[in-house]
Amino acid sequence: MASIKPLVDIVKTQGPTVTKFVKQNWKEISGTASFVSTIGSGLKNSKNSDQYKEKLHYRKLRYSEYKTKILRELENKNRSVLFDYKLEVEQFIQQINNEERSELVVKKPLHSKRLNNWNAILIQIEDKISAKDYHEYLIIYNNPDYQSTYFERYEAQILKFKELINSGDIAKLYEYILTKTNKSIDVIKRDFS
Repeated sequence: MASIKPLVDIVKTQGPTVTKFVKQNWKEISGTASFVSTIGSGLKNSKNSDQYKEKLHYRKLRYSEYKTKILRELENKNRSVLFDYKLEVEQFIQQINNEERSELVVKKPLHSKRLNNWNAILIQIEDKISAKDYHEYLIIYNNPDYQSTYFERYEAQILKFKELINSGDIAKLYEYILTKTNKSIDVIKRDFS
């Protein structure tokens, strides 16, 4: 860690001079402060520009997209899209874990914060998948002719579910729903009876 002695020496030697200068030129400095403030707000607005976004790390840009757009639209997505989101977030978490192992200990708090942020998103996606799966299974259970657009490209799960319904083995049906949705057995028994 670098010594702060040179900084302390500068403050000791230049501090009185700077204070005297500010007292003598306060009108000019306040005008400059206003100008700097205007520039600062312009820089803040430029962070929203496409050029700024191009310079951002891909994972950071995706995190912003998840927070502002994707999480809000989870309800309207089918299982395939939700599963793609889940895989992407899990990959980002793995990347951060790999970076944490290969980099300095000093960056650990930064990595921990990133991991917590991405894990929070992953939990929301997994919960949405479980809830929507459960809802679709319930609809199919009550109406075997129902054609699920949510389970598009997951037709094998629907076939397996319908086979369990037709077999009459209610215990296996409950077990299947439990493993696919993580709902409690009491809730499953209440809804699928």
